[in-house]
Amino acid sequence: MNTEAETVDAVSRLTIHLAGEHETDASIGLTLIPLLKVPTAIIEFRHPTGARVWWEGWCEAAAMLDRIFPEQVDAGELREPELTINSFVILDDAPRRAKIRARSAAVSPDGIGALSVTVGGLTIACASRAAVECQVRGWREAYDIFASDGGFGLPSADDVAARVRADHARHGANELLTAAEEQRAARTQ
Repeated sequence: MNTEAETVDAVSRLTIHLAGEHETDASIGLTLIPLLKVPTAIIEFRHPTGARVWWEGWCEAAAMLDRIFPEQVDAGELREPELTINSFVILDDAPRRAKIRARSAAVSPDGIGALSVTVGGLTIACASRAAVECQVRGWREAYDIFASDGGFGLPSADDVAARVRADHARHGANELLTAAEEQRAARTQ
């Protein structure tokens, strides 16, 4: 009988769906590692680059906000009890870039816009302007924890946001067009 266990590497994928206003909380955990609590998950940052890439992603999402959710109409409100945590996510690598997916209500089959940020196997998808705004505040707070340390050499949250806005002004319209075209193609198949 073989008693040695075999290990298998697998890529985990988690999508958190947020429909409306909700709470986020960034803090330093008991192990002195920055944490961000969002509804249904706690995200632990073990690498400063991961925090920067997530903050860049939410800056890019914020730049798209007026085009995806032009009105203040929201899909609803999400209020989770503070202790309802279904997932614990550890961000321990140095990802290169966040992937932003956007769908305006005009091209959505259900008439509801959506904006999501994906880094690695974690996606946070928002179905309202309020949900995106809550995530932007939470991820900024989490990034500020790393950037204020000073030992990581990270630019300030404002500097990152300004750079992302400038990049988005130069290239953002093409990204939205591509996402809309991909969605139309998927519906016709």
